[in-house]
This record gives sequence, C-alpha cells and structure tokens, in this order.
Amino acid sequence: MIEGTESTWPDALDSTFRPPPDPPFMRSPPNRPRRCSIIGCESSMQYPGRISTKAFLTLLLALVGVAAALLLAELALRMTRNSPNDAIPLHVTSGECPYLYRLNPDHPDVLAQNQRFPVPPDLLRSTFAIMILGDSVAYGVGVPYEDAFPQRLRKLLASERPDAAVFNMAVSGYTPYTQLHQYKSRADDLPAGLVVVVFTMNDVVDPELHWNYTEDAISNIPRAAYPNIRYHEERVVPILEARRTQRGGDGSDLAHRIRSAVNVLNITDHEASYRTVDGRRWPTYITGEDTIGIEVLTDYASPEWVWLRGIYDQLAEETASRGAQLAIVIAPLAYQMDPEYPFLPQTLFAQYCKERSLQCLDLLPAFRENGGDDLFIGQRLGYLDVWHFSDRGHAVAADEIRRFLEERDLIGHP
Repeated sequence: MIEGTESTWPDALDSTFRPPPDPPFMRSPPNRPRRCSIIGCESSMQYPGRISTKAFLTLLLALVGVAAALLLAELALRMTRNSPNDAIPLHVTSGECPYLYRLNPDHPDVLAQNQRFPVPPDLLRSTFAIMILGDSVAYGVGVPYEDAFPQRLRKLLASERPDAAVFNMAVSGYTPYTQLHQYKSRADDLPAGLVVVVFTMNDVVDPELHWNYTEDAISNIPRAAYPNIRYHEERVVPILEARRTQRGGDGSDLAHRIRSAVNVLNITDHEASYRTVDGRRWPTYITGEDTIGIEVLTDYASPEWVWLRGIYDQLAEETASRGAQLAIVIAPLAYQMDPEYPFLPQTLFAQYCKERSLQCLDLLPAFRENGGDDLFIGQRLGYLDVWHFSDRGHAVAADEIRRFLEERDLIGHP
C-alpha cells in the first residue's frame, strides 16, 4: 500500500454547531422561581426536551475547545509541511520513460547515489551485482533505510562475497509493470548478475488507485499497466470521479491527513473486505484503496493472474537475454500469519515457477516460524498496516533470502 491515499467519504470536519435563533430555553417560564449564579439564571423547572443554560454553555465551551485544538493541529501541520522534506516531492514523473515515475534525487530522504549503489555503476561489470526490484516493502517504508532487507542482505553477504554488491531499485507504489520497464531501461547502465523481484499482494491493484499520490501528474497510463481493464472501467472509474469531486471541498492539511488515514479504516470496516469460510470470518483485502480481494490471486485463470504471468514472462526473457538470473520473492500479508488462513496465492506462485523453471522464494513459512504478526509494522497512522515489515520482519526476510540464494547457488563463489 501507498501513502497519501484519500477517502471518498464526507469530511467530518465540515459540520458546525449552530444554535437556533433566540432559543426558548434562554427564557424562563412566567411565575417560576429562578436560580442565578455567575453564569446567569435558569428556571427551576425545565421543559421536556429542552436543555438548561448551564448545559448549553458547557456544550459551547466544549465545542470551542475542540475548534481550538483543530486549529492548533492545522497550524502545526502547515508548519511541518514547510519543512524541506515536505516541500520537495518524494516522487517525480519520468517524462517519456516507460516506468512513468521515479524517486526524486533532490528529496532529502533519498540517499545520494553513492549510498544507494555501493560501487560506481561503471565498476559493476567487474562485480557480482544483485538488483532488487520492488515496491514500498522492499524500499523499507516504516523503518530506517539501513534496516530494510536489501541493505541487511548487503551486510550479510559482505563477509561471504566481498565482491557482491546489492543495490536497491525499489520504489514505493511500483508494480510488476513498472518494475519490468525500470529493469529494461536501466539494465544496460546498471548490469546485474542476479535480479530479485519482490512480489507483494497489492501488486495487482488498479494503478490509478495505487498511484493516487501522483494521480494528477501521471497521464496516459498504458493499457498494459492495468491488471484488469474491465474492473478498472466498471469499478475504479466511478471511485476516481468521486475522489476528484471531493477534492473541490476542504483542502486543509488536517482534513487531507484524516481522509488519508480513514480510507484504510473504511476498507477494513467494509463487509466486502472479508470472507467467511467454515464459519470463520477472514480478511481478504489486499490494499487500502479498494475492496479487491486476495481471491483474484487464488484463481490461476483470473485477469490479474494472466496479466501477472505475462509481465513476469517478459522479465524472465529480459534477464536471460542479458545473462542474468531471476529470482521471485513472494512477500506475505500480516493476516496470513494464522496457520489456518484459507487463501494462499503462494501455492499458485509455486505452480507458476515450476512451469517456467524459475527460482521462487515464499517468505510465508519463515515468517510464521519466526514471530508472525511481530514481523509487520501493525498500527501506523491510525490503521493496521498488514503490508510493511517491521525491523524484525526485514531481518527475517534478509536471513531467509540469503539462505535461499546460497542453497540455490545463485550467488556463486568469488
């Protein structure tokens, strides 16, 4: 999942309290004794359905307090927005490049080129280079850069293969489509002997929803980038239209942050995001932008799987044509940690890799064995993050990938 999503639900901040003109409960009934204090006078008898002056003032003071808190929060967010990290976008479009957008090298959070690539690109041909392709999971959203599994893998291999260089090409929001074209565009400049592509379950989400933070900037998305074009036309287009309409409303930073977090909450609260199997209710959502379920990845004939096989077939051909090996790593979701979870796309990945004679690593068994839910970020920004790994999750992933590469002799010997 990508940060910066927006909900199409009405903004709760737009409602205001408006007392009726000349409210009757401010006048005492005739011939009734009155009690007075420093906040005013009220009748000793209250009409049914009316509130006292004291209750009204208490409510009014509470609303004033809430308004003041919201104002302070808004000011704080605007001050934060003006910091260098927020003033410069993390991603920029790539013009005519087929991978559509990339990390912004001018953003403070993007490490300098010599930090992202441990050896200069012109020396990679004399080094065993491992290229990591992926999305926000491989990029390391939610953990320090050095704790993400590609950087951990680099350190693990340093003692065994000092000539090995692991460079992380992952970009938040990338899908198999953008990963394929990123590789095709960069492989000649950044040659690698081994390409490791990390699949996450939300890789088959509609790109216009998944790339929502660049939605207004990316135009003319190729048809080949859509995992299911019919689903896009019938389901996603109405969502996008509603979102654009809503953008004409409250544009405050606070409202934007609330919509961003509440979008995922809406998905997790939606009945369509769950399935009941043998009397037990299971989560099936694979993204925060839509209720599309994991079931599309358990049907080998689904449009999403047909699209995915086509993309990975192309990637396998591209790597082989350059003399590189390809390995696919399948990242699990947090709710798959339950050993009884019934929906396992991993079994179809095993089938696909066997049919294509590809090297594939399923991280699910190692994750279940080494901590389960603790290997994911969990509560973050007001919602349950079932996608991104915690520090321990990245450590387990790095150890398992290293074991897999050594077992399959994919890194060879110096």
